[in-house]
Amino acid sequence: MTGPNTTPDEATPERPADPFKPLGNETRLEILRVLYDHLQSTSREATLSYSTLRSEVGVTDKGNFNYHLRQLDGLFVERGSETEPTASTGSGTGSDTDTETTTDTNSSSNSHSPTSTDSSPDGYRLTFAGFEIAKVIDVDAWRSHEPCGPVVLDDPRENPVDTSANETDDGPTAQDPLTATYEDSVVEIRRGDDLLYAHAVRPTGAAARGMAVDELLDTASTLWRHTVEQLLKNICPYCHAPIERALEYTPDRRWEHAFSANCDECGSLGGSHVGIVAITHPEAIAFCWDHGLDLTSTRVWSLPFVDDDAVTVLSDEPRRVRLDITFETARLELVVSDDVRIVDTERVCRAER
Repeated sequence: MTGPNTTPDEATPERPADPFKPLGNETRLEILRVLYDHLQSTSREATLSYSTLRSEVGVTDKGNFNYHLRQLDGLFVERGSETEPTASTGSGTGSDTDTETTTDTNSSSNSHSPTSTDSSPDGYRLTFAGFEIAKVIDVDAWRSHEPCGPVVLDDPRENPVDTSANETDDGPTAQDPLTATYEDSVVEIRRGDDLLYAHAVRPTGAAARGMAVDELLDTASTLWRHTVEQLLKNICPYCHAPIERALEYTPDRRWEHAFSANCDECGSLGGSHVGIVAITHPEAIAFCWDHGLDLTSTRVWSLPFVDDDAVTVLSDEPRRVRLDITFETARLELVVSDDVRIVDTERVCRAER
């Protein structure tokens, strides 16, 4: 995909129409499984010889096996230095008698036809993409599950009451509570119908935690924190390409002061309230620690300054805001630029202003 600052010559190669098409076959999936099991029992660099791989996959027809192996070669499977001792392949000795060169009967002239045998210095292993696919298949990462929740969460706001006028003028009313659910592999934090936070937690990990919502919330908060850290470091959490961030004013949403992130490759990455930018800043971490709040472990939706009341608009063009982290005796003021960077900080005594 060509980004806004790239020329056609600098653009990345066009993606294949269906990169997962090679996986639509039981033999190829079994090849991945066998190589994955071998990797789990050895090391990342260890390879499996051709004859052992074919034997464990259980395909006797060499031509047929070579055809399927070639569909994976270079994308999900690669060849590397043979690190497995010959004896472990079942060949008996280093002078393996099965030394014939194997060729694909469907395309004998193909230069990528597998040629390694037990006595060859070359073997096969998973590429990183192959490992990722095999891992997801192995742990049944996105298995279905029953939803959990909703559960009502502690509210970080000092006054969770709406003091604005209501239709009946009966005085202030309680705002919608903060709730959490786990459904379709995603932990969601909502206030009423408004989605505030969402992060995937694979059902394998959720099941290992007994589908307990409290533990899932700790897990989701940690994952969200890591995602935010990547966004603030200009890294797409999915493809690791550079991203663009921007402050936004969204008066029609629960949070008016937010930021968005966008990746040329992956598109919109979503965003969050602008206050979340403080959770990785050393001055904010130290200030909160001095006042008894550990930013590194507190659930992100429990932070009192992730709220519009903590934000003051300093300018519109370019957009710049001030985020206040306030305790009884002191306040930390963080100035956030239009590209969502903290560009200035100041500690003040509350009595000063």
